[in-house]
This record gives sequence, structure tokens and C-alpha cells, in this order.
Amino acid sequence: MPSKNITFDPDAGVPKAANFTLYTGADFDATFNVVNTSNSAYNFTGYSGSSQLSRSVAVGATLGVTTTFTVGFTSAYDGKVKISLEGSQTRNLSEGRYVYDLLVTGDSITKDILDTSISVGSTAGIGTTSFSLNKTTNVAVGDSVSVGAAITNVPVVSVATTTNTITIGTGNTSPLEILPGTAVTFTRIGTASTIYSLVNGNILVVAGISSAP
Repeated sequence: MPSKNITFDPDAGVPKAANFTLYTGADFDATFNVVNTSNSAYNFTGYSGSSQLSRSVAVGATLGVTTTFTVGFTSAYDGKVKISLEGSQTRNLSEGRYVYDLLVTGDSITKDILDTSISVGSTAGIGTTSFSLNKTTNVAVGDSVSVGAAITNVPVVSVATTTNTITIGTGNTSPLEILPGTAVTFTRIGTASTIYSLVNGNILVVAGISSAP
């Protein structure tokens, strides 16, 4: 089955074109080998995909979705994505030109929600799980906190907004003494994801070869 090499640049927002021929009654699949702008395999770990086929009636116009492809990441880490249809799906397609697109949805977005620092006079000793900060605005239990070089992306287990104090679990204590003024960053994994148009193009559907009587 056909294989296409694709360069994916999420910042560009422009899908690549790839055209195929499909024979009615036959299984169809196409694999896309995707690289980034540095020509390294694009890591699709955590991504999902969707793809649909529509009958084209004019440039920029369709009759709506005709059928839906199965989308699989045959090797997400290596940037390999496959779309496929079974013979039972292609059997009922009319001959002609169709259009398709392949969309991929990125993993959840991680965003910084607060940059602050350890408050004056609040040195945190080795093994400390509680930290006094200059502010804790918008910080919530479950957010991740990084403190200088001592702690990286550790879950917050409690927040005291009246005293601007946060606590982390005892399994993530600091191996270093943390001095006042040390930078503290909070991050949160959101539920919003970005949908990218990876590939689109034409698929020419032609009659399959009938078996001899």
C-alpha cells in the first residue's frame, strides 16, 4: 500500500497534499512517514487522529462525509500514521473524485500559571515539604511546582492562600537548602488541545477488477 513522506510544521498551520487511487471492494491503507522541520521523526506520542472521505462535486464543494477512515499511529514515536478502509467500506463507493483530510489532535497543553519566589526570611532546609512564597495567586492542589534546581515538577498537595504557603508530598522533599528569593514556577496541565490539519488531498475511486465468472 502507498506510503508518503510528510514534513509537519505545527506553527505553519498548512497541511501537506497527498493524492491516492482507491479500488472499490478492496482494502485501502496509506502510511505517512512524518518528520519535523529538522528532518527528524515527529513524535506523536499522546496524539489522536481522525480522517474522513467526502465526494467532491466542485472545487471547494462536497456532498458531505461519505465514510470515515480508521486512523492508527503504527509507531507514534517514529512519526508513522496510517489511514485505512476495509473492503466492505470501499465496495459501496461510487467511481469519481473524492477529497479527504487527516487531522491530528495534540496532547493536553501545559501552561505556566504563576512565577514567584521563596519569601524573605523563609529559608527551606533539606527535607522541607512546606514553602512560604511571595504569592500563591491561582495555585491549586494538583498543580506542579518547580523550585530552583532543587525541585522539578512536583505535585502540590495543599495551598494556604492566607499565608502564601504550599506543601508537597513527603516523597518529593528537597535535597538542597533553598534560600529566600529562589525562583518558583507553577504549571498546570489543561484539557484544551490543538487540532492540526496534517494532510489533505484527492482520492480517485475506480472500479475494482471483477472476478471471472
